[in-house]
Amino acid sequence: MAAPGFVFADPKPSPDNFDTFNPQDVFADAKVNANAVPEKIPPLVRTPPVMTLDEVLGAAAVAQIQSAGQLVFHSVGDTGGIKEPKHQFAVADAMAADLHGRRLAKNRPALFYHLGDVVYYFGQEKYYYDQFYDPYRDYDAPIFAIPGNHDAVRFTGEPVQFSLEPFVNNFCTKTPVKNSVAGGIARTTMTQPGVYFALDAPFARIIGLYSNTSEGATEGMISGSIIGNEQVTFLIDRLNELAGERKKGRTRALILATHHPPFTGSSQHVPSPGMLRDIDGACAQTGVWPDLVLSGHAHLYERYTRTMKADGRQIAYVVAGNGGYFNLSGFKKGQSGAKPKPGVTGTDAKGNRLTLEYFDDSAFGFLRVTVTAAKIKCQFMALQPSGRVRVANTTTVTLATHKVS
Repeated sequence: MAAPGFVFADPKPSPDNFDTFNPQDVFADAKVNANAVPEKIPPLVRTPPVMTLDEVLGAAAVAQIQSAGQLVFHSVGDTGGIKEPKHQFAVADAMAADLHGRRLAKNRPALFYHLGDVVYYFGQEKYYYDQFYDPYRDYDAPIFAIPGNHDAVRFTGEPVQFSLEPFVNNFCTKTPVKNSVAGGIARTTMTQPGVYFALDAPFARIIGLYSNTSEGATEGMISGSIIGNEQVTFLIDRLNELAGERKKGRTRALILATHHPPFTGSSQHVPSPGMLRDIDGACAQTGVWPDLVLSGHAHLYERYTRTMKADGRQIAYVVAGNGGYFNLSGFKKGQSGAKPKPGVTGTDAKGNRLTLEYFDDSAFGFLRVTVTAAKIKCQFMALQPSGRVRVANTTTVTLATHKVS
């Protein structure tokens, strides 16, 4: 189902055929260097940057979700299929199969929430066909997204007016249109109100933040001298709205999405404590904390439980940056030369207990998230060498008790 003007999938499924891609597109400016300097945030399409799921799916489809008692959606990041496109296509095909293979409508995912790095290496518009429209041509549901650092970083001489211009042209148009870069693919553009936004759906509010251009050994950020504090203000405003709802007895799960992960053990990436301080500050000010935090950037699957010393609530942090980029990140080895065993516990910078519950640095895959009035279930769907998908790990958040298992 789709609201008027939106098209998500091609009329008929078709086999993968990435052998016809231009080799230059497959390698996507691999020899070009760029400095990942902080970039200004593009202007919002509309204010406040809040949208409802029925704007895209239509009221009837959202009513079905409400009646079914659960919202189901896919999520993963770092999907751009360069050098070895087969990994992205395998994940995209598995997601499409999961979408179409559900016998009960209540179990059908309503959307794909992309965690950033849609296109490598520099998010140029000419690569959107190979790395976005073609791989998801059979995915018959809307694709929402927050930008990753590769979607935003620019190189000298790149023909764009501002950072994230191609991302905006494909995800933040005022109305759904057919972008010429989609070629013969039917999917229309998305109408997100900005590169950061809140998505209101039955049972959940998903808040997506743009963590800018930092790569590798540098942190993601949502505020600063160049990018300003508008995202922090936006976050506080959206959390205050939820606080008002909860005072009236209406409770929805809060899912927060950032491209850069607050916590990661990736051998190629670092966590972002500065960004986490901004988020924690907004949460402490409003009294509203996320139930689940989703991130990409690090090219593996990780799951953490953070236990807040102030009140004992637990927050689940899931990193899923293994959606198709060819180079998976290994997990860091300790002084012993071995990787940590899941269950290892330490503390974060504020003394809150942090437990690494599970990681997988060898499999591509995606998340299948199910939200009801009582809980969130986040499943890591790992691709096997045979092409089949298995549930490799499950995170459950009980909303009433704020406990993670």
